[in-house]
Amino acid sequence: MELDFKTVKALSSPTRIKILSRVLEKEYTPTDLSKDIGKSKSTISSHLETLVSSGLVEKDSEDGRKRVVYHPTDKARTIVNEKEKKVKFSIVSSTVTGLVGLGFLGSSFIEAPKHEVKNYAADRSAGIMAHSMESAPKAAEKASSSNPEQIFFFMGLGFLTISISAIIYGLVMNQLQE
Repeated sequence: MELDFKTVKALSSPTRIKILSRVLEKEYTPTDLSKDIGKSKSTISSHLETLVSSGLVEKDSEDGRKRVVYHPTDKARTIVNEKEKKVKFSIVSSTVTGLVGLGFLGSSFIEAPKHEVKNYAADRSAGIMAHSMESAPKAAEKASSSNPEQIFFFMGLGFLTISISAIIYGLVMNQLQE
């Protein structure tokens, strides 16, 4: 479902979002919404008209009665359902990313065979002790290529950073919406 300008504009007000969330729970009259949200009835009515014109809320009135009831449209329900799917996907993807990061970190701490450790130490000292400009880059390249644990360590930290950032972002956005 694509959001048009009227819908985006209607959802740009925190009061209208509160009204819509209440109306999604059950049908409301403007008076009940006014009491529930703590705004004047005229303010609530104005916001309801904006929600009606955007197609998010429908107005039901019975002939001969003054009572008007508002309820959500299918459009509003679809928008809310899609948001919930995206939040669930975000949580799952953040968890998977975090597990991958932990896997990389764990594999970086697994001890390498003893001969690889000796070779790494020898190559590393050769790179440090190299005096000529020609042999130093070759020794450094050989030393870095023989240490995949370090690569896994930094990849793991990167994945964990992304995962934690996504979780924090999701929690902050969730708090702002409430």
